[in-house]
This record gives sequence, structure tokens and C-alpha cells, in this order.
Amino acid sequence: MDIETLTLQIKRNCNISDAKYWGTYSICGLLLRLRELCRIEKGIKPWEKTSKQEVAEWISERENLWQELEDKGFIDIAVDRNTYDPFEVYKINNVLEKEGLIYGAGYGAHMKPSFFLADLISKKTVDSYAIYIAGTEHVRDLSAYPAMLQDGVIFARVDTTKLLLWEKFDELKLRGAKGFLTFAFSRYGITPEDEPSEDIDRELSLIASSETETFIHHELGEVFEGEKFGGEWKSLLMNLSYSKGELFARGIKDLLSDTSEKGMIHYIIENQKEGSLGFYIVFLGGYRRLLFPEMLEASKRFMDERDWGLIEDARKTGYTKAEAYAEKLISLYRTDKNWFSKYVETEILSRLS
Repeated sequence: MDIETLTLQIKRNCNISDAKYWGTYSICGLLLRLRELCRIEKGIKPWEKTSKQEVAEWISERENLWQELEDKGFIDIAVDRNTYDPFEVYKINNVLEKEGLIYGAGYGAHMKPSFFLADLISKKTVDSYAIYIAGTEHVRDLSAYPAMLQDGVIFARVDTTKLLLWEKFDELKLRGAKGFLTFAFSRYGITPEDEPSEDIDRELSLIASSETETFIHHELGEVFEGEKFGGEWKSLLMNLSYSKGELFARGIKDLLSDTSEKGMIHYIIENQKEGSLGFYIVFLGGYRRLLFPEMLEASKRFMDERDWGLIEDARKTGYTKAEAYAEKLISLYRTDKNWFSKYVETEILSRLS
């Protein structure tokens, strides 16, 4: 199989997606993602320094490319003498899996299409759901999801998880502060005094493998809770596309998945993964953080008391709250689809803020 040609096809779709949706990121968020993508495409190791000029030139070239591609449509993927729609993930992976590769395609926040191609580390089944563990990534877009759910199949991305951990390690060095970030890394033996190096990279690889299992349980929670709403939730999200309401609804669904009996927090408690608890709080952002103060407070107390009952109580409270919000959104959507988006903005989000 010609992996180089396959990679170029997928990379074109990655660039088209980025060209169409780069505006959905904040300026700061976009620059951080571009800098990271620059490192990846140039093969620069996370502990190696880059010059501002080198990154600036790469970004300028990428922006020019986006101007050329922003009006283009996604191309089909040619694999083993057959051609597939880029979202025919199952069919494409039927071929690639034999070659030790795994392909992912789906939609993220603001319905931004996301694509990647990686080495396949392993495949397993949990609760009848197929889970692919992806390793070294050959190509990806600006999106950085440690795990993805596509048509009932979970794709867990170790490489992406490690890069997210490198970002947090850089923050640890910059802040040098105590708190959840220091607590999370300390559970794995890493301190603010450690310097970026190849040794740290190896340590982060081990942490990434461990944390990937945790992220998988977010997706297991999502597929379990998703069965309650079926395809109606997707229609609801489409109604809210490109709005704060969409981010709110996604936050509710994520919180429901996290706090589910099949979800991430239950897995963390069951396996007493203190590092994962710390990283959960570190990565908890947006509406999830706003809606889940109970977990912040419980985790602060946990760092002193090491009482998993505090985390379990917070999980149950969070689930009850997320379930109530989800049911309310569904009820409002069924009542009046035309005014649904407006109502979410004016009657729900305005009160939260």
C-alpha cells in the first residue's frame, strides 16, 4: 500500500477542514494549535526549541494554502484500488486494519470535520463496543481529540493524548504553581523542577497510555447515555450549530458522559486513579466547568483527605444535574424547533452567565 499517497489525500481533507473552520477558534487557541501542528509536520520534538521566525513563516504559508482551499470540497479516499467517501470510516478501515493502520473521521465542535491517520496499536471490545488504540499519527487536522466516537466505534489516540500532556507540562513549568496540575503530574512522579527532555517524553508516553484508557471511558459513557436520546440529539445540535447554545449542549452531553455509571469519573473512582482525577480537573473547561463546581470543590478536599466518597458524591450530583438539563433541552426542542435556539440563548445561557 502506498502510505504516502494515502497520507496526502487525508492531509488535503485536513487542510480543507482547517481552511473552512479556523475561525471557530479563539485567536489564542488558533495560534497554539498552529504552533503544535507546525512542530508535528516539521518533525520537531516537543522538547526541542523552535524559532519564532520559523513558526511565523510556516503559519503564513498555511494561511495562504487555506485561502486556496476554503471553497473546495472534501476529496474521496482511494484505498487498494477502491474509492470511498472520506466519512466511510468502517469501509476504509476494513482495508487499512490489515496494514496496521487506523483512520478516523468525524465531526467536532461547531460541526468541524476532523480526520487522522495513525499506526494501529491494538483493538479490543468493551461492553460490545469496538475500540481502536491509535499510536503514531501520520496526519491530522487542527482538532486535538484524545478519543473520538464514530458510529458506535471508539478511536483512542495515544499520540494526541501525549501532545496534550506536553502542553500541560509546559504550563507546569511556566506556572510553577501548586494545585491540580502539580497534583496530577506528581501522581506520576513528575515535578515542576523537571526539565523538558527525551526522558520526560518517555515518561509522558507512559502517562498517555494510562490516560488514554481514562478518555476511552468518556466515550463509553457517551455511547451509553446516547442510547437514551438516539438521533434526536444530533438534530438538536444541528439546530444550535455555530452558536453558544451548541457549546452548551455539547457541554451537557459531555458532563452526562463523564458522570455516567459507564463514564470516566466512575472508572477513575473504581480504579482509584489519582493522577487521572487531577487531569480531569485540569482539562475541565467551558460549560462543563461552570456547571460542575461540585467536582472542583470535592477534588480540592480530596487532595487533603484522599476520600473517594467525596468524588462519588460529586459524580452523582453532576449526573443528576446534567440529566435534568439534557431532558429540558430535548423537551424544548420537541415543543418548538423554530424558537429553540433563541430560547436556549435568552432563557438558559443568560441566567448561567
